[in-house]
Amino acid sequence: MASTLTKAAGMKSILTPSITLKGHGDWIESISYFPDGQRMISGSGDKTARQWDLKTGKEIEKARAVCKDEVVWEVAVSRNGRWVATAGDRPGELKACEVETGIMKTFKGHSREISCIDISVDRDNTLLASGSDDQTAQIWNLDTGKLVAGPFKSEDWVGAVRFSTDSKKLAVKSPVHGRVMHNYG
Repeated sequence: MASTLTKAAGMKSILTPSITLKGHGDWIESISYFPDGQRMISGSGDKTARQWDLKTGKEIEKARAVCKDEVVWEVAVSRNGRWVATAGDRPGELKACEVETGIMKTFKGHSREISCIDISVDRDNTLLASGSDDQTAQIWNLDTGKLVAGPFKSEDWVGAVRFSTDSKKLAVKSPVHGRVMHNYG
């Protein structure tokens, strides 16, 4: 019995809430930290992507214009903090904002809703991967706005995309029974 109690005590959560961020008017669909750990971005069914100052617990309102008029399903921040990417419910539309300049880029290529995104972890954080309900994954260059690889065909809608740590491979998750991932590289 003592080992059970010890095990249960060992599984006790070490995380405690430190701040609650309030402001979205609908479900929050996705969140991502900035690399400085002082900011976060969230995407919501209220058709906004919001950036938060985690020291004050307040929204940085000037950053809200990343997505308009669409549910924001996915958000991602590059590991160098230069880019914020969002994907919404508008078919095939993927957006990226250069944080310092506010320059917005739109990437069009999918024929249906984008279900997942990831930004590469390479030296420059310049690649953006997207997966869609159109059964494809694609890789874009954030600097040029051009498609650099794909579309890669999946057997069903794409549920997740992730770059390898060297950004030379892309894992693509498809929900087909018995098929977990495709690897491109």
